[in-house]
Amino acid sequence: MTFPHIALALLVSAIWGFSFVASKVGLDHFTPLFFTSLRFLMVAALLSPFLKIIKGRMRAIIWIAITVGVCHFTFLYIGINVAGGVTAVAITSQLIAPFSVILAVLVLKETIGWRRVLGIVMAFSGVIAIGFDPVIFNQLEGVAFVAGAAMFMAVGLILMRQIRNVGTMTLQAWISVISVPPLILLSYLIEEGQRESLLSMDWEAFGALLFVVVVTTIIAHGSWYYLLQRYPISVLTPYGLLAPIFGVAFGVLLFSEPITLRFIIGGTITLAGVAIINLRGAKVQSQAVADPEI
Repeated sequence: MTFPHIALALLVSAIWGFSFVASKVGLDHFTPLFFTSLRFLMVAALLSPFLKIIKGRMRAIIWIAITVGVCHFTFLYIGINVAGGVTAVAITSQLIAPFSVILAVLVLKETIGWRRVLGIVMAFSGVIAIGFDPVIFNQLEGVAFVAGAAMFMAVGLILMRQIRNVGTMTLQAWISVISVPPLILLSYLIEEGQRESLLSMDWEAFGALLFVVVVTTIIAHGSWYYLLQRYPISVLTPYGLLAPIFGVAFGVLLFSEPITLRFIIGGTITLAGVAIINLRGAKVQSQAVADPEI
């Protein structure tokens, strides 16, 4: 990788890590479902030029929108809101990787070797170890919601693997447009104070919303797609693994969240397991491209 592209990959990871902070700030002002609705409403408006009917793929896109847009982000933001912190959330969100492998085996009938099985065991064991940390124990409900969010994202990723020739921005636009109506309906059915929170929005809440919409959703994801067009996934995977580390660092620096030895050990085990899963998966994918018979 060239130095500018290395810097871009690091910047994307830092943005994804900081998005946990921005989400927490936004959720201190907005209710979770309403915050999610506002996020997708703004993304839909910004990406509206990319909206186009993809013949034969709209049903799959609708299901992706439901699992990723409605379910994943609802569980994620409720989890962040309930947990009250970002360190445990940043680590738990990495369960997307083991959930994706498990679903690929169950749904797509893929076969995996002992390395990825080891990675799955390590990823879940690390999160369990974090859960028994006395500091994190009070955040277990939030951790459970984030684990659920990871599972829904894994389902969405499996669905995404089934469709071809759909641009990243087009898919993001459709996810946003389809997600807004059910999210707004759910928000007004089970939440209160939406109008008041919108009218009393200060610069911090607006900045947080703007960050997750423009910087995280559009700039970071667009930049990552730009890099994926130029480098193998195996080259980029290590940079993506830095996102939760950035998230933990920002949580400690900005919110003075405590870090215990148990958390460090559990987090390290989880990230090591995720690294094994992602790096081995990237290697298998590269081999399959080189030899179509694999």
